[in-house]
Amino acid sequence: MLKYINHNQMACIVLHEIYGINDFIRNICLQYHQEGADVYCPDLLKKESHFHYGEAAEAYSYFTSEIGFEVYRDILDLIKELKESYERVVVIGFSIGATIAWRCCQSSYCDAVVACYGSRIRDYLHLEPKCKTYLMFAEMDSFDVDFVCKELLKKQNTEILRINAHHGFLDKYSASFDQEKSDYFNLQRKKWGVFH
Repeated sequence: MLKYINHNQMACIVLHEIYGINDFIRNICLQYHQEGADVYCPDLLKKESHFHYGEAAEAYSYFTSEIGFEVYRDILDLIKELKESYERVVVIGFSIGATIAWRCCQSSYCDAVVACYGSRIRDYLHLEPKCKTYLMFAEMDSFDVDFVCKELLKKQNTEILRINAHHGFLDKYSASFDQEKSDYFNLQRKKWGVFH
């Protein structure tokens, strides 16, 4: 597990994409730590190294066959454990990590969830968030974003942000990166006050 700890009042659990803990995720963890959170980033893949961007198919296959979305139960345990030491516990996930974060939104120990382009959230539309939940979707994704957002708008404690970009646009190491849209998302994230 990657950790940045400075005895802050808030813990932020960062859940990575299918690639594992790569430079993008390391940078995100450091950024959130500099914004005032103690950061915990579990290695969901349980591997020594991460996948490279050209290995997306292999990474997805590995995740679905070896790990699966039921790993959210481990994150629920981590949330509960951290809540004993922190005033606030927030979960932020990207891609598969976003879907796992969404699955944690029913935890009474979690103070907020931020899920960034979690395309498989569509498989868990029955969930009802108990904490403030912020969902960000890229308009140009591989599923019916309109339908999913329409269903999610019916939920309490849920805010949705749709950005006209491709899946992965926050990752400056990705071909989908969009600096302008990334800056816009970070501005919105700060307005949500997740870290305060």
